[in-house]
Amino acid sequence: MVVFTCNHCGESLQKPKVEKHYAFVCRRPKFLTCVDCFKDYREDEYVVHTKCVTEEERYAAKGSLPNGIVKKGEVKQESWVEMVRSVMNKELNMKPSHRNLLNKILTFTNIPRKKPKFLNFIKSSSGGRVNMKEVEEVWDIIEKYKNEQSANKSENNTKNGSESNATINKTDELKKSSSKAPSDNTELVEVEKQNSKAKRKNLDEDVTVSKKKIKLEENSIIEETQTENEKFSFQDEIIRIVTSKGRISYKKLEKKIINAYLKHSGKTEVTPKVIKKFSKNLRKISNIEVQDDYVSLTC
Repeated sequence: MVVFTCNHCGESLQKPKVEKHYAFVCRRPKFLTCVDCFKDYREDEYVVHTKCVTEEERYAAKGSLPNGIVKKGEVKQESWVEMVRSVMNKELNMKPSHRNLLNKILTFTNIPRKKPKFLNFIKSSSGGRVNMKEVEEVWDIIEKYKNEQSANKSENNTKNGSESNATINKTDELKKSSSKAPSDNTELVEVEKQNSKAKRKNLDEDVTVSKKKIKLEENSIIEETQTENEKFSFQDEIIRIVTSKGRISYKKLEKKIINAYLKHSGKTEVTPKVIKKFSKNLRKISNIEVQDDYVSLTC
């Protein structure tokens, strides 16, 4: 509920108590300040000020509260107040007492939306100085307007549903009519299907050829690897050269073996892996002796 401060005496006043304060306490022109937004109001300007920022929203750090925050309670209350205004605008032949009561209701921000609570609220807010029969009559007017609005809304929904169903039926009819197209369209569709099948067949053949090429390349690599591993023997070549020379330098023997390996494998570059393989195979031969950088056979 909105709370004001009297700028004459400094007393805090809830909105329903403003009129009583200036009628019996201050007896001066109305001059109020809202305690939440600090806006000043003179005379009856305060009547339209029905809600304000909350204390949490006013003192919260900048950016800590989301922009455009929507509170369900406020939305429902605004809808209720808007309905009361609509009733006043529609019912032009309303009794003056009923209209005055509705105008008073619009000054509150927490109007109950159920009949028992509504009646108690009006009775307590007026201090018991109200004709409860007229309050019930006002409630009946509001309830009647509310029911009419609900009926109109249901009728609009039904109408929209019927239009939607009509649209769906029309779409189905169009689909059926399109399925009964002339024979020329049917022949065109058949030609397109045949072309699509031919393209798909050519694509499958291209994929098959590519797979065969990849398989041949893989088999070639495997055959080369197998030839290299099975037919060239570092140990046999080392024994052959050392036996023919009797005694040979390590560097010269290494060069001869590597050249023989490159010639056999068809490769052109010497890798550290080949040199390491030569050294490893040389150490494995039991009747070969390496001394002072020379290689020879042992007895």
